[in-house]
Amino acid sequence: MATSSRIPGRRPDGTFRTSVSRSTSLGMEALMSAWTDFAAANEDVRGLIVGDVEVSGTENRITWRAKGRDGESVVVISEPKKNGTAALVVQHLGAGTPERNPEVRELWRTILGDFAGGL
Repeated sequence: MATSSRIPGRRPDGTFRTSVSRSTSLGMEALMSAWTDFAAANEDVRGLIVGDVEVSGTENRITWRAKGRDGESVVVISEPKKNGTAALVVQHLGAGTPERNPEVRELWRTILGDFAGGL
């Protein structure tokens, strides 16, 4: 029998994806507004992305998208939770090596911790 050698986080194109989330007491729109302001001023976020940010949404979720360096991309989603609160979910896509994936996961955990500490 063959065994799978799939590496966690590996996508079909050979790049890697990681995700980090944080629940908050804010509603979905207030959360995305706070995130957008924070991200625009945060050196760590600005160091991970290039170019302009696009924010779009529906009544079910609001999405902040940015191109990352070296072909990577970042998607930050404000998702509603029960009781009118929302969670922020960061997806970092396109990391070129398995070593890069835990590196960006830790960086996003730190960034979300800093963000949540300022709420």
